[in-house]
This record gives sequence, structure tokens and C-alpha cells, in this order.
Amino acid sequence: MIRPLLLVSLLLFLSFMVLSGIVSAEIFTDSGLVDIPTGEILAHGIFDVGVYAPFQNTTHFKRDPVAFRVNFGMFDRLEFGASHILPQDNDASRSFLGHVKAQLLKESGKLPSVAVGIENIGNNVIQQWDTYRANSSYFVISKTFNLPRIHLIRGHIGIGNKRFAYTERRIGILGGISTELQPAFARGDIVISLEFDGAGVNVGLQHTANSGLRLAMGVETLNKPDEIRYFTAISWSNSKLMEQIAAANRLALQAAKRAGQVKQTPDKKEETSE
Repeated sequence: MIRPLLLVSLLLFLSFMVLSGIVSAEIFTDSGLVDIPTGEILAHGIFDVGVYAPFQNTTHFKRDPVAFRVNFGMFDRLEFGASHILPQDNDASRSFLGHVKAQLLKESGKLPSVAVGIENIGNNVIQQWDTYRANSSYFVISKTFNLPRIHLIRGHIGIGNKRFAYTERRIGILGGISTELQPAFARGDIVISLEFDGAGVNVGLQHTANSGLRLAMGVETLNKPDEIRYFTAISWSNSKLMEQIAAANRLALQAAKRAGQVKQTPDKKEETSE
């Protein structure tokens, strides 16, 4: 118990130490990878809330925005989000941005999951925040593959504009792969991902504990050593809690069903004896 608490405390400390780091879009969302969306959405009634703190590979860390974000799912088809971005200067205007994502198709058999969305809805976005460009839309497809030895791996590919496009192009291509591991020592889920967000190659590692607490770390723009950025993120989701409640309800129903069957058995014996 002590080790997990120390780890959480250390990551919290590091995250708030780098709260002045440069933000590169909405990182490590519950239905996304490091920096790109996927075809998945949050289930109905599921939400996650967290703080996202990237920082640059420079001698002196620049005091740029930090993002606080909340996401929630509705009707198993829609996902909404809101971000509060804190600028470097306390006197500067703060940004409140909205996000919406809709799942057009759920993965089933050979069919992939398909989603469309718009990020950073709002006009109060400082232009120097390159990847926080307002009203960035995207279309993305995700599919799970069962490969030998590697086992289950998910592939993601899509297109998007603005923050997903690079140089002067109007449309950019994004893609990635991810896999989920559940080793016994982790006491939760581990997700490893590799992606291309339209401009750079990113790699990420996420751990979601059975309590719902998620710790994530990543590196962005590996293809541009001079522009490498590091990410830390801490968030919490009620998805694990809801899974535990659902499992408890199933056990309770099974126990009630068995109790009813046991109660009926003596009655049948009595009828036979009569």
C-alpha cells in the first residue's frame, strides 16, 4: 500500500512542478491515445476528470498553459468534454473550450468503430498555442486485431484539420497502434501506444488502477529531437467503480437465484412424500 501511495505522490508532485509546461492538445483522454482520438467513446454515465501537464526538452522550462479537463459519455453514442486552460500570465485571459465526439459505428465482428468529433470549440484561443487551434474536427476509425504472440492490438487511422494538419495543408492524416496489458503486479490495466498526430511521432504509457486512478507519461515528436516534449497526466474515471458495481449486482442476482432454487427443492420432496 505504501509503494502505490509514494508513486502517486511523486507523480502528483512532478505534474504540479511542470504545470508551466507547454500544452500540446488534449493528451491522454480516456477514449484516446497520447495525442489523437480513437473510434471509441465513453459509455453512458462514465466520466473522467484530470490535469494534463506537458513540458519541453529545454534548459529553462517555459511557463505555458496547463489544461484541466472533464469528459463524460451519454447514450453510448456521444461524448462531451470541457477544458479550462491556464495561461502563463495570471493577468492573461483564460480559455474555456468545449469538445464533442459522436460514435457512428460500434466495433462488432469485422466492423470497426467509427467516430467523428470537434475539439477546442471556442474563439478564445491564443494563436501561439499551435496544437490548441480552435474548432479542429476529425474522423477516425479503430479496429482490434488478434495477432500471434502479440495477442490483441488496436489500430487507429483518421483524418483531421487544423491541429491535425501540418505545414500549410488543410487536411492531415493521423494514425496509431495500442495494446492493453493486465499483468498481475500492475493491479490494473497498462496501455502502451505509438502514434502519429499529423505532425510528430508520439509514444505513451498509461496505467489505470483498479480504483480508477490513471497515471500517464509520454514523449511527443520523437521524429524531431529538437522539439521533443514530455507528458505527465493524472486523472480519475468512474469506469472501474461502475464495473465493480455491475459485477456485485451480477453476483447478488446469481445468489438470489440459487437461494430460490434451494428453497423450492424441499417443497418438491414434500409433495412426493405425500
